[in-house]
Amino acid sequence: MNNKAKQVFAGFLLGLMVSAIGSFVFVMILLPKYSFEKLFFGLVERGLLTKVITLGTLPNAIVFHLLIKKKRDYIAKGVLSVVVSMAVFFAVLKML
Repeated sequence: MNNKAKQVFAGFLLGLMVSAIGSFVFVMILLPKYSFEKLFFGLVERGLLTKVITLGTLPNAIVFHLLIKKKRDYIAKGVLSVVVSMAVFFAVLKML
């Protein structure tokens, strides 16, 4: 694997982590009195999990902007690829 591919992969992992943390923070701020397990199954039951994950992806925009500003273009491409992948995945999931 060359250096550019490693940077894109690192950006992809960074984007996944930021999305997971963003979703967790979003849920814990809005619904702090429920346990994580009960909340997770409640969101799945109501069909809201994809919406929460999508909102949790919003902090990736900040990370993307900071990476572009610091001239870390390949890492930024990895972060952007997470956002695009999630959008395509949820669009296909919605059609099913």
